[in-house]
Amino acid sequence: MFKKLFHSIGIGSAQVDAKVDTEDFKPGGTVEGVLDIEGGNSEQRIDQVYVTVATNYTSEIGDNEDDNVRHVLGRFKLTDEFVIQEGEKKSIPFSFQLPVRTPATLGKTRVWLETGMDIKKALDPRDKDHIHVDPHPLVDAFLDAADSLGLELKEVECEFTPLFFGLRKEFPIVQEFEFKPEEGKYKRKLDELEALFFVYESEVVAVIEVDRKMRNDDHPLAENFDLDESNVVLRYGFDDVDDLPEKLETLIEENL
Repeated sequence: MFKKLFHSIGIGSAQVDAKVDTEDFKPGGTVEGVLDIEGGNSEQRIDQVYVTVATNYTSEIGDNEDDNVRHVLGRFKLTDEFVIQEGEKKSIPFSFQLPVRTPATLGKTRVWLETGMDIKKALDPRDKDHIHVDPHPLVDAFLDAADSLGLELKEVECEFTPLFFGLRKEFPIVQEFEFKPEEGKYKRKLDELEALFFVYESEVVAVIEVDRKMRNDDHPLAENFDLDESNVVLRYGFDDVDDLPEKLETLIEENL
C-alpha cells in the first residue's frame, strides 16, 4: 500500500538519465545518445520516454522584464511502451533531429533538453541537460559579414515576435542580435545595428534595424521619434553567402 502511495507522488519511481554523444549541436542536426533508465521500488509500466527541447526568452510587461521565460521548441518521442522491473537498469539508444529554428546559445540565450517518462498515476520524472548550439550556418554567415565591416556583436537574446511582423504563429519567438561599430568607416556613422533572424530550412529572412548617428542637419527631435532608424528586410540563402558582406554593406549605406 505504501509503495503504491509513494509511486503516485513520484517517490520510488523509475528514473531516467539522457546522455548525449556531444554537447555541441547545430540547428537541424541530429542528436544521438543513450537513455539510462533505472527501475524504482517495484515493477512499472512506462508509456513512453520523450525529450523536450526548450529555450528561454525575454518578456517585457510594462516596466518589468523577465529574461528567463521558458519556451518549448519541440517534443520528441524516444521509446514505445515498456515495463521496467524493480531495480532493473536499461540502456536504450535514441536519436532525433534538433529543430532548425533552435536559437544559438549566445548572450542570454540558453537551450536545454528535458527528458521525461510518461508513467500512469505518477509524477513525471525529468532529467534536464543544457547543451551548446552553434548559430545556423546562414546566421553565422551574417555574423561573419558584420564582423568584416567592423561591427562587433554586443548582445543576443530571444524575444516575443512583434505582432506587426505577422509571423508570431509560425515564429512565437525570435532571436535578436545587436551590433555596434568598433572600427572602420561606420564608427562615426552608425550607432548600432540590430537583426532579427527568421530561419527556414534553406534561407533566412533577416529584419534589420539600422540606427545611424545623428547628423548636424537632423531635427533636434529626430532621435525622440526614432527618425534616425530604418527597418529593412534582407532575404538570403546559401547561394548568397559569398556576396553577403557586399549586400550588408549596401543595405547599411542606403539607410545612413
